[in-house]
Amino acid sequence: MKVLVILCAHEMNIDCVNNIVILNNYFREQNIEVDYCGISNQYDFHHYEHIIRFTYKIINPNLQLSKICDFITQYKSTFNYTWYIKIRPDIKLLEPIPFDILSETAINARARVYHGPKKIKYGMSVNGEGCYKNIGDCYFDNIEHDVILDDQLFIFHQNIIHKNAFDNKNINPYPKQDEYKQTEIWTNRNIPLNVVGIYVEFTKYNVFSGNLNF
Repeated sequence: MKVLVILCAHEMNIDCVNNIVILNNYFREQNIEVDYCGISNQYDFHHYEHIIRFTYKIINPNLQLSKICDFITQYKSTFNYTWYIKIRPDIKLLEPIPFDILSETAINARARVYHGPKKIKYGMSVNGEGCYKNIGDCYFDNIEHDVILDDQLFIFHQNIIHKNAFDNKNINPYPKQDEYKQTEIWTNRNIPLNVVGIYVEFTKYNVFSGNLNF
């Protein structure tokens, strides 16, 4: 298994160095072959280069999803990775990525909004400890619907790239690229959404993953 981690942010903040150490250590402990891509508004990759080596260094001032789509569209014909992880530097993994439960035919992420029957520990990007503890947006229903995926951290297989989930066509005109717009784009492209539990801290606000339907 070979993984490409896409660190995508407005800036490679020096305050996030410890998050990058933890991320890289998890891959080492699992003997996973990993490459790194950094996408930033400016050339500030040096903050992390004593920890990791960037295979790709991309300067792109666009919004988050545009950054990802521009990068993948440019390089997808040369990619040979099994899994791709889009993550912000200010996300701290508190447990390893659970590759064994991921879907190879869907975008895998925590939910920002969820209506459905699943019960998933750490399956929400809100409602955990911190200032987002009482957001809600998680409702039990017998049928899953109106799912919005988190945009801070999501994981996808090579299969999803072949389905053109990250084609940069008709991305830039959107004035806002939050979780709702991101999910709308994937839904319109017939890309399935798979909610998974990933235990992390959003260190910028000291916010932790919440549980889904517990």
